[in-house]
Amino acid sequence: MADYLTVSALTSYLKRKFTADPYLKEVYVTGEISNYRQRPGHQYFSLKDDGAVLNATMFKFAFQKLQFKLEPGMKVNAVGHMDLYAPNGSYSLIIDKLEPDGVGALYQAYEQLKAKLAEEGLFNQLQRPIPRFPKKIAVITSPSGAVIRDIMTTVQRRYPIAEIVLYPAVVQGDGAVPSLTAQMTAVAESGDYDVLIMGRGGGSIEDLWAFNEEAVARQMLTMPMPIISSVGHETDTTIADFIADQRAATPTAAAELATPVPLADLWLGIQQMQQRLVNQMQRQVVNSQERLQRLQNSYVLTQPARLYEGYLQRLDIAQQRLQQSVVTLVTQRRHQFDLIAPRLTNAMTRQTENAEQRVGKAVAGLQLVSPLAILARGYSVVEQDGHILNSVADVTLQEDVLIRLADGQVTATVTKKEETE
Repeated sequence: MADYLTVSALTSYLKRKFTADPYLKEVYVTGEISNYRQRPGHQYFSLKDDGAVLNATMFKFAFQKLQFKLEPGMKVNAVGHMDLYAPNGSYSLIIDKLEPDGVGALYQAYEQLKAKLAEEGLFNQLQRPIPRFPKKIAVITSPSGAVIRDIMTTVQRRYPIAEIVLYPAVVQGDGAVPSLTAQMTAVAESGDYDVLIMGRGGGSIEDLWAFNEEAVARQMLTMPMPIISSVGHETDTTIADFIADQRAATPTAAAELATPVPLADLWLGIQQMQQRLVNQMQRQVVNSQERLQRLQNSYVLTQPARLYEGYLQRLDIAQQRLQQSVVTLVTQRRHQFDLIAPRLTNAMTRQTENAEQRVGKAVAGLQLVSPLAILARGYSVVEQDGHILNSVADVTLQEDVLIRLADGQVTATVTKKEETE
């Protein structure tokens, strides 16, 4: 009767086969990334081709060394070993190294970061002009390389009054990025530099890689002074070159960008400008003298009376026109008066006659109601103490009354009174 194995025993046997097989201890596999979604720690995905799918695992320590970003559909070359995971009986490729198929990992990472920063618009952010006459120039580079010697020689030849301050940095290897960022921080904190030169000599993409790191690029964006980048040879282009305000093909070219023309040429230019200024001033003096001579010979100064002859003629003409206008106006007004005067006299005569007639009528009307007219017809008015008496009851016997007549008044004593029916 056959012996039955437990599932665990069979799985352990198979796992030993995977680990002991010399062909599976280190395998090289080409495939397409599938089912990939980046996780915080270890990464789990698949490698596939047209005929099969292989589970793949990349532990955190190996994944952190990648110089490019994994993307679904990317074709890669993987180096690792096969292993079997006992709990679920699945096998997978444990990847130790990974790089894009056909393109180097560093170049792939370079292109990915370049596209990312370009999309953010960072390559156009620093476009500051380089000061023409810098007083202090900061240089971040290796203290032992040819870069600093070339820069110092060029500046000494072209503009020796500029001060150069070296900030020594590691420019390749694992410590390059923190060294470069730390020195940029030191330059920025100093705050009195007119321009910063960052550079290193030529080399492979691995040697220049520190200048392709995102941390270095973003640190450059914070620098308060213009930056000239000179990394590698003329054909080498790094992310730092895209970020910088100016890019120089060589350290010598960087020093030339940071300084004006040589002092001898500058002095010659100043002399030429001085001579042009003198010539211009002489021309202006000659022109001014000629203008002064013309003014001195002008009739305004030689015959000043001619200056207001025209005004006198205009004044005479204006006075004549004013006199003519006054005479004409008086004549017109006199003619108008002659026409209006007879009509005005007739109108006033008619108005006077009409007024006299109205007054006569009014006087006649008043005469009719006048007490004097009544008195003139033989009537009289009897008063006592200023009051007109209208009834015999108003008088008392033996009292004096005043009788007003048409031509005067008399005082009488009442001796008798009779009432009439």
